[in-house]
Amino acid sequence: MCGLAGFIDYRNPIAAGERRRILARMGQRLARRGPDDEQFYDDGVLSLVFRRLAIIDPGTGRQPIWNEDESILVAVNGEIYNHRELRARLAGGHAFRTRSDSEVVLHLYEELGEECLRELNGMFAILVWDRRRQKLLLARDRLGIKPLYYAHVDGALLFASELKALLAHPRCPRTLNWSDIGRPGKQPGRTPSFVTGVHHLPGGEYLACSRERGPATAPYWRLADHLPGVDEDRTTEPEICIERYGELLEDSVRRQLMSDVPVGLFLSGGVDSCLLAAIAAAHQPNLHCFTVVERTTVRVGDVEQAARTADRLGLPFHAVIYDRDTLLDTLGFDLQHFEYLVWMMESPRFEMEWLLKHELHRYAKTAVPGLKVILLGQGADEFAGGYSSPLHSQRADWDRYLGHLYRKQRWPEWSAAGIPERYFRLLADDGPANPATAGQDPYHLEMLSSARFLQRYNLWHEDRTSAIQGIESRVPFLDHRLVELLAGIPARLHPRLFFDKRIVREQLARRLPDYPVERRKVNFYRTGAVSSVDLMAARILRRIYPHFREKYLEGADALFAATPLDQLFERGVQGRHIDMYAVSHLYEAMALAVFRDGVLGPPDTAVPSVMDAPSPLRGADGETLQGILREWSLPPQPGAGNGPAG
Repeated sequence: MCGLAGFIDYRNPIAAGERRRILARMGQRLARRGPDDEQFYDDGVLSLVFRRLAIIDPGTGRQPIWNEDESILVAVNGEIYNHRELRARLAGGHAFRTRSDSEVVLHLYEELGEECLRELNGMFAILVWDRRRQKLLLARDRLGIKPLYYAHVDGALLFASELKALLAHPRCPRTLNWSDIGRPGKQPGRTPSFVTGVHHLPGGEYLACSRERGPATAPYWRLADHLPGVDEDRTTEPEICIERYGELLEDSVRRQLMSDVPVGLFLSGGVDSCLLAAIAAAHQPNLHCFTVVERTTVRVGDVEQAARTADRLGLPFHAVIYDRDTLLDTLGFDLQHFEYLVWMMESPRFEMEWLLKHELHRYAKTAVPGLKVILLGQGADEFAGGYSSPLHSQRADWDRYLGHLYRKQRWPEWSAAGIPERYFRLLADDGPANPATAGQDPYHLEMLSSARFLQRYNLWHEDRTSAIQGIESRVPFLDHRLVELLAGIPARLHPRLFFDKRIVREQLARRLPDYPVERRKVNFYRTGAVSSVDLMAARILRRIYPHFREKYLEGADALFAATPLDQLFERGVQGRHIDMYAVSHLYEAMALAVFRDGVLGPPDTAVPSVMDAPSPLRGADGETLQGILREWSLPPQPGAGNGPAG
């Protein structure tokens, strides 16, 4: 996990002193994701700052890295997991000066140009500057795990790992993009920046520009190219797919344990994280495991299962106490904390998940100060049928799931045909059809949607909440070879391999035979009618809304009128019951006001630090944990626990 930022202007470069001041501000905004080193490069055309989190070759892997004749430099945020194999291939023709994985990208680019991207296995945002040809290349990994923003303004190209660093440049646009804001937050599609003129480089694409040609993007990888054709049946057997999946996952975990610093794992107790733990333990016996201890995770058995798995594998175990009744007081949560979270996430769509994930990463960093890498189970569900057996459904099967997907995928077609959304769930299945997707398997189309959704939601959350603590989150289930394998499985094998995530469960059964692979779970933080998250969300509003109102609604330049927000506050949290529609609506308005005034503020806006201190949360040793388990192990509410563990 590193951070890069800069700008290139072939025709109207600003003065050298101002360039350096801008780079310094950009670097300051990225200091948390790259706390170990800062380097600048400025040749009058390209201006670059690089902040490093030293994981591989801490001693000599400083970036940017030059080739032998100093005509090409490279800077890489992320990791190249197959760098050792590539290094061996390139060693005969190049002089390597470091053990860094980033240097491999440099020499591979010398050999292959943009085609080198197809050879890389990893998660990355890459910059290559060919000084002799005056050509810049920016590229992002296939699935968009590592972020990269850009803006083309007045002939200059600005770029950065985070929006806040891009906004440190005085030319960066600062106008709210209401079209982005108006799109549903979890709707698949392009990743919004919420700022007009600022873009995310999509995963699997690169951007190139030169003195002769302006910036242009192009794909080097598309998941759609790995799906079977409409009439294609790639003959294979289920056992072959299961074996190959296990081999690739094992290799992915082994590669992603690559580190010269301590590594951890977020161990929920579910199928995905326990499978990662079982594989990783064979390669990294001192893998630190962190488990959230909350009423829900206790009552459904996740905490006990996580502790049992860590003990069975001989891994260090850290139980992190999340008590919904005391958490906010423990954190001293106030308006400044809310502002910090919006600034951290660079989004006007506040979610409680931001706070909970931030605090888990902060605890991990406090408990193991040298920790710089965390493995996550992210991505296991999206391409292996993880949502095919819905929670609370007693009548689920693969055909029923495909029917649900089929209807959901037709909503855009029905909307384009002018059909009101309130009729979508009432229409017969022979409504308007999209010729572009006719005959395609609904789950293959769902995979394409999932790939886009991961970029704009899950991976974005994981990156920001880990980077702010100087931790690199790694996602072994999103090795592109695994995703390509699953995408290529013919539809006739989906019921056998994907329903209830069978391909994943069977791997766990083979590697951890005493794990109850059929165990059920509930939604995270929910055991009854009101979730712990909803309760905390309401309590936060009661703590901060009066202060928010005074700061953001009473000035002449207020974005929103006070009266309608007051009404949302009264309806949402002041009555006998929590109205989550009003709560969510109010949070969106509050976060948008903070986003406009804080994130989109002047380039020299101060960097907030209210949540920089070590974690105030407490862990639990064996005896303390057993007491909590006894205290919180109440019977689940009716209707809970009807979904697959995962």
